[in-house]
Amino acid sequence: MSPRHAWNSGWLVVALALAVLPACSPRDAVEEHRKLSLRLEHRPPVRAVAGEDAEIHALIQSSLEGPRIEAWIRILHDEAEDERIAMTLGADGEAHGTIPAQPRGTDLRYVVEARDAAGLVVSLPKGSDEGRTYHLRFQGRSSRVLGGISWISAVLGTLLFLGAGAAGAQNLRGRMSAGPAGLLGGAGAAVTLVGLLLLGAVHAYQLTGHPWPGSPVLLAISRGDLAIVTALWIVNLVLGRSILLDEDVGSPPQGERRFAAIALAGGVLTLVMALL
Repeated sequence: MSPRHAWNSGWLVVALALAVLPACSPRDAVEEHRKLSLRLEHRPPVRAVAGEDAEIHALIQSSLEGPRIEAWIRILHDEAEDERIAMTLGADGEAHGTIPAQPRGTDLRYVVEARDAAGLVVSLPKGSDEGRTYHLRFQGRSSRVLGGISWISAVLGTLLFLGAGAAGAQNLRGRMSAGPAGLLGGAGAAVTLVGLLLLGAVHAYQLTGHPWPGSPVLLAISRGDLAIVTALWIVNLVLGRSILLDEDVGSPPQGERRFAAIALAGGVLTLVMALL
């Protein structure tokens, strides 16, 4: 090999070495895997005062460092588009929003939602994507005395109707007359009619603007159930008045047994409604 060819071959080897060395040099690489999470907590208010703004609070936590979070209250309307109210976020993750004042008896359905910079979206209550919502009723100011009377009347009327049903069962077994059943049933009807259905209606009107609201349950279903039992007892007392006032022991027992059977049915109905 000539010196010139040897020189050229040497430069070729050096060039190849320089081309390979960068590819073989060590390279530092660090990769961190972190599971993204967005947590939302909310405790719905028990009630809202009619004519005043309702404050909604939530706590938002994100796994992102220095996250940019958006939160809002989505109010659902039956015949209009959903309304969104932006919430203000604090440094500690607390979010605050205000639902404007509503008239007495207004029942709003709302959902609390949050979204972070990564696009994660969470909402409460759970199952909101399936139609579940929070309910917020704007109530007026009412008398505690009327509210207490209404509640006590409901409890006392229920106990009296149950006692009347038990007394009716004892009459059918031949262990007592129909008098105790009639006395307990009449007292239950009077207590329920005056304390729950009349004074309770005034109390419900102060709260919701309606004497017979559709909710909450203690102002509607329980009153409706006891109204049915009360109507049953009023009819029973009217039809069985002669039986209860008749002191002739020789009178036929058929009417008394019918009275006791209705009393037992009223007790069973009261028990079923109370359990359901």
